[in-house]
Amino acid sequence: MKIEDIMTRDVRSCAPEESLGSAAQIMWEADCGAVPVVDAERRVIGIITDRDICMASHLQGVPLRDASVGTAMARDIKCCTPQDTPATVQAMMQQNKIRRVPVVDAERRLIGIITLADLVYVLSTSQTLGGDGMTWTAVAHTLAAVCEPRGGRYATRYGGSSGRGAYPTL
Repeated sequence: MKIEDIMTRDVRSCAPEESLGSAAQIMWEADCGAVPVVDAERRVIGIITDRDICMASHLQGVPLRDASVGTAMARDIKCCTPQDTPATVQAMMQQNKIRRVPVVDAERRLIGIITLADLVYVLSTSQTLGGDGMTWTAVAHTLAAVCEPRGGRYATRYGGSSGRGAYPTL
């Protein structure tokens, strides 16, 4: 199985000069929590989440219509290709503590998106997916990494040795 088999293809995007309000409207209409940010050629240059919008509005002290996506988007974006395996993308998510990965072509143009929820759903409905290394334990560790607060309180609270990346064996 490859990412192209499970990715969402009809993914909405926005441009960096659009307002935070416009990105929030896309999220509302598409029932999603993140929108890839693309340039004029649809190359992925960032991603903006609902949390990014909330924090930018609060920290900038302006209405959503008066702040641009470019002021709040994440720029260090991890992307995958349609030919990547679910296990490879799951490992990328765990290592980078991300829930969503844009799927791009060879020119980095947006062609889809894959989410941690997609991987969990596919794993729950497939008997063969574990053959490429993605297991329930691996997904649980990815979820733990993504959910860990910056202060690392879960690792220390539940017996981990450091504030980052140490989780109990599942």
